[in-house]
Amino acid sequence: MDRTTAHIINHTHWDREWFLTSVYTSQWIAGLIDKLSDLVEQNPEFHFFLDGQTLVIEDLLQIHPDYLSKVERLIRGGNLLIGPYYCQPDWRMTGGEELLRNLLLGWKDMKKHGGGVDSGWLVDTFGHISQSPQLHNLFGIDSVYIWRGAPQMDPYFKWHSPSGNSIFTINLFGGYRNLYGVTHVPEIAVARLQSELDKLALYYPTPNIPLFDGYDLEDNPEDPVLFYNKRCHEVPAEIKIQEETPASFAQIIQYRDLDMPAITGELFSGKFGAVFPGTLSSRIYLKRMARDCEHLLYQVCEPLAVLARQRGRQYPDELFEVWGRTLLQNAVHDCICGVSIDQVHEKMEFSYRQVFEALRDDIQKSLDFILDEFREGTYAVSTNTYPYEGWLAASSKLYHVRTGGIG
Repeated sequence: MDRTTAHIINHTHWDREWFLTSVYTSQWIAGLIDKLSDLVEQNPEFHFFLDGQTLVIEDLLQIHPDYLSKVERLIRGGNLLIGPYYCQPDWRMTGGEELLRNLLLGWKDMKKHGGGVDSGWLVDTFGHISQSPQLHNLFGIDSVYIWRGAPQMDPYFKWHSPSGNSIFTINLFGGYRNLYGVTHVPEIAVARLQSELDKLALYYPTPNIPLFDGYDLEDNPEDPVLFYNKRCHEVPAEIKIQEETPASFAQIIQYRDLDMPAITGELFSGKFGAVFPGTLSSRIYLKRMARDCEHLLYQVCEPLAVLARQRGRQYPDELFEVWGRTLLQNAVHDCICGVSIDQVHEKMEFSYRQVFEALRDDIQKSLDFILDEFREGTYAVSTNTYPYEGWLAASSKLYHVRTGGIG
């Protein structure tokens, strides 16, 4: 009989703005980094996955810039894993361009700090869009972990986009925190391990069971593998324990070339994990503000700035990135879904208004450059690459517009 291998992934799920604003949660990150440094000092092979985000590091360095060297030492050593995303947005209500920027900014931050993660991590996303495999593939990601939304209790499946792209998907129907805090009550630690393995083994095609030591806003990490190794005489002989990263466990299963089901399209089933459909209509004013700002930045402001650059204006790429990061922070699933405390959503309103006004000012600057040599009159400047003819409202007036494309 094959030994059962418990593959333990150490992590945290960092809900930066849920029951508190980031003003408070950001203050906890330094303590988390200090504890991770201590764990690595005791065990250089220890790995910790930072919820697939780089925003946590950004929040830390804004209030503790002196932590840069400590953080990068952990990242470059492979002990602290950040990315592949900038943050954890709601994928249903975030526009396609913004989802791409989330991956792009995550990639940029990973490279800046010396790290790299090539496995997706959507373990608390409230449902999944059909294009998710396609977007991940664009950034070289061929595996992803999910929890909510899967319509069946298969631990692994091939998830296909309508585009034909696919991604190996690990379905955490047992949750992403089934081994959290296991060493804090040592007298039942072995029994908990055995119980989780017994509970899950029936569903897995091989004796390889992933377990997850982490919790929401977990800032007190532990090293369960080192703990069990010191108590190896208590662990049943038929159980093998080894630490993994999300990518390493995905590779182990992919190399086995298992026959697994295929699922195409959206993953919005609440049968085995709630997807909270009510969040699609909660605090609808925030969703309107998000859409207005996304539209202005990605479909108006940036294209106009490209045209203005042809007329001598310097392209404000740094400003666009700051605004893009701000919009993504508001797109984090608890925030845009409207499930956080009132102070979080009031903070979102304020930042949306700031970004919206800044974008309008930037649009006017670009138009001033584009139309500088035009005669006095009324002009339509299009950021749409396709020809258009129709009626458009501008302020209190209605204009009949005909364009040949962008310009």
